[in-house]
Amino acid sequence: MSKNIHPKVQKQILGLLTNKWAIGCLSILTFQQMLEASSTFWLVKLMATITQHGNFFPYLMLYLGSLALPYIPLCVAYILKITWKQEAQRSFINAFVGFNRNNISEWSNKGIKEQKLSILTSEGPTTIHTFIDYIWDLFTYVLSVFFNILALTIVVEPLFAVAYGISVSCVAIVMKLKRRTQRQLTQKALTARIDLCQSLLAAWDNVLLGNEYNFRLWDEKTTQRLKRCLQRNVDLERFDQILAIVVALMTSIPTLVVVVYAVLAHASDPARLASFVVILPLLFMILSYTYQTLSLAFRWTMHRSKLIAIYNSIQSSKDSYVALEKKIKWPKIVVTPSKTAAPIDRISAAFTPVQSHIDLLQHTSRSGRLTMRGENGCGKSTALLLVKNALSGRAFFLPTHNHLSFTSETNKYSTGESLRKRLIEILDKVDVDVLLLDEWDANLDKENQEVLSCLIDEISEKKCVIEVRHR
Repeated sequence: MSKNIHPKVQKQILGLLTNKWAIGCLSILTFQQMLEASSTFWLVKLMATITQHGNFFPYLMLYLGSLALPYIPLCVAYILKITWKQEAQRSFINAFVGFNRNNISEWSNKGIKEQKLSILTSEGPTTIHTFIDYIWDLFTYVLSVFFNILALTIVVEPLFAVAYGISVSCVAIVMKLKRRTQRQLTQKALTARIDLCQSLLAAWDNVLLGNEYNFRLWDEKTTQRLKRCLQRNVDLERFDQILAIVVALMTSIPTLVVVVYAVLAHASDPARLASFVVILPLLFMILSYTYQTLSLAFRWTMHRSKLIAIYNSIQSSKDSYVALEKKIKWPKIVVTPSKTAAPIDRISAAFTPVQSHIDLLQHTSRSGRLTMRGENGCGKSTALLLVKNALSGRAFFLPTHNHLSFTSETNKYSTGESLRKRLIEILDKVDVDVLLLDEWDANLDKENQEVLSCLIDEISEKKCVIEVRHR
């Protein structure tokens, strides 16, 4: 991991690979690949025994077992992979909660809200699931190649390891040199697809409304973008296929040289020759995996960068609290205590004018009711956020529009009845000193306002209520 990554982000990404589900899944996958690769060993032994007219039945059973049994651990690994994905999503949710819990200073920022919720609900889980699939594929290819080459080296010809090592090194160098070109072609193809999608998103109005002028412009632009998208995707695919052919040749030639050498060296040994013949299809299959293996390996940086990006994007910003304070125009805000008669230990007529949220905090140690009014955009709701931020768990903040979780089902009730039930639940179930209400009267008729105002007066007998009134 790079030293520039935030320690919390580094810990989260490392946790994706080191949790018990990941370790269990990859461990079983390792066992499955070892079992599958052992078929090469038993096949060679089987052919050698047959050519020597020996008892080949035990090797036949072992060979058939090595072909059939790997499906069992593979199924278990798939089940663990699903669990791994779901636990990784749970971990991502916990990371979001940990980074943003009580981060009220960003609550009213619509841009940050949309970005973070989009990442939490869609982009984040998709990126994490894609990363786990990538690790699975990479791990599978690497293990398959390694164990099969190891088996061929042990039972057939040690030079296979040398030849394959030379091939992989050469291929890695070529792919490294061509990586920049491939990245540029990929970016061009992606840009062309995005441009085409933008044109298609405008299809509804331009096609259905029947304005000939608009349709002609849209059709010309869409046709151009279709051609460009086709050309750039073909260019990318052509490059990938040519590179794949080069890789296939570079991996095949050294290994085929070893095969020819070994066949000539053991021309008088039928058992060894039979071994070479039966492993040739397997050998070419392994060689075909090389391009996929190295291609996946080179994508590690891309997947890691995506993970870093999503974890960075859900962290809280450091200067958001300062930005909130600048939004408030205190000279345009009027704060008045309730006109209801109150004992001396409550907020009363001896009220000190409020010129900052610090002044508001001085009144929160007593029960009573404070009402904030002012023109739109002067920062009344923001002032409540600052009070909530300062009091933390001592205060309960109820915005006008929210998705806060309550035990009472409010969807089937009117706006006024829903708010009444929530206020009663807060009074009965929530142990706080201060209740902050943001424009609770915004969508209520006069009758409902009066009923709820009486309920708020009752609450203010026990708590300090600070409200922003719509009117």
